[in-house]
Amino acid sequence: MVELKKDISEIKVCNQCGEINYDNVNFCQDCGSMLKDFTHVFCDICGAKNSIENKTCDECKNLL
Repeated sequence: MVELKKDISEIKVCNQCGEINYDNVNFCQDCGSMLKDFTHVFCDICGAKNSIENKTCDECKNLL
């Protein structure tokens, strides 16, 4: 038998209702609130918050 484990990176907690959401969803499965920020991206290298329009990170100049 194969044991399946949830990847911790797939878990999102809703800021509105506190519901735990799995499976990399964009909206809360309980209240429907948006879980993903569609206006910003975060740099994979330094974690800085950047505008979705940026091609490079404002902090470290990494390609986004």
